[in-house]
Amino acid sequence: MKSIGSVGIASLGTGVAFSHEGEHDESADSSESGSADESYRVESTPENVVWGAIDPTKEPVETVPSGSTVEIETISHEGILEDQPGPEEFFTNNGIPESEILKDQVRVHDEVPHDGAGPHVVTGPVYIEDAEPGDVLEVEVLDLEFRVPYGANTFRQGKGGLPSEFTWNDSKVIEFDLERGVALLSEGIEIPLEPFLGIMAVGPTLTTGRVNSVPPGPFGGNIDIQGTGVGTTLYFPVFRPGALFFTGDGHALQGNGEVDLTALETSLTGTLKFTVHKDAAQMDWPVAETDDDVYIMGINEDLDDAMEQAIEEAISVLVHQKGMSPTEAYRYCSLAVDFNVSQVVDINKGIHGKIPKSTFEEGFDVDPQALGEDF
Repeated sequence: MKSIGSVGIASLGTGVAFSHEGEHDESADSSESGSADESYRVESTPENVVWGAIDPTKEPVETVPSGSTVEIETISHEGILEDQPGPEEFFTNNGIPESEILKDQVRVHDEVPHDGAGPHVVTGPVYIEDAEPGDVLEVEVLDLEFRVPYGANTFRQGKGGLPSEFTWNDSKVIEFDLERGVALLSEGIEIPLEPFLGIMAVGPTLTTGRVNSVPPGPFGGNIDIQGTGVGTTLYFPVFRPGALFFTGDGHALQGNGEVDLTALETSLTGTLKFTVHKDAAQMDWPVAETDDDVYIMGINEDLDDAMEQAIEEAISVLVHQKGMSPTEAYRYCSLAVDFNVSQVVDINKGIHGKIPKSTFEEGFDVDPQALGEDF
């Protein structure tokens, strides 16, 4: 469970269950440039979020140099959507004390327009200095902290993996035992917490523009890949000056497939480090790595096409990172790479392949200068 390294589950051992901020200090927000040694924090105030889209036309909420570490607050969309009564009523009706409801979640519900595209609330964009189209943005997930000790799972009519079977809307708020690192699903059923940020994205291309927050794409977005929590490094192609990084859609845990439509949706604060790699090979799709695996992605409306893309991406990484021939890499994929269904519910479906680093005698550290080339 990599992602429970220093998450509030570093908190778990100390008895510090979660962080619950009071009123935000608006004066702490800044868009002025500084040094990588400075401490940066982006709060999820109404001014700093977009509801329903990845919007690269939005003014940056913070500007940081390459090499900077930034704390970014996120809030869950559960409890604020049109078919829900608002966060205060939604969560108190489900047994959550009013004191544990985030004030910024209430403010976003009341003050931020929802354009009806996607459901997600995303924080950003963060502008990373010197990032230009053609570069690679490296994003290290250093820490994830629970902002509340609960999450929600919702399936909706006409959506999810079995839309013809589950034809009604249903939400369940699930509390966490943060000291033990589990979600209390029901009597006798506890699921280990494994938090990650479902949405991490750079600004899409100029021609793509503002996009629905639901379908992932070459810019990342709602990739929803289990296991990409603390200890993960992600690499994104840069399409816009400043990269324009967004994040949100915090997940306390998720099974591969995310089959009923949502994960265990919660509000997280992520501590992320941004590094710009200049003049890199032009990437087609994001790549991620942990201590154990290199993750490649296939994303398409058709799951078969997503699988083909994932295989091609894996072969490309193996050819250019490890010097394999395409034939050798194709064979290796069949013998060693685990291809998993990331999700089947985000319009563009996802497959991710896990290349095990342990199979390489000399190890496997991703070189961001050699990502994305065709094999």
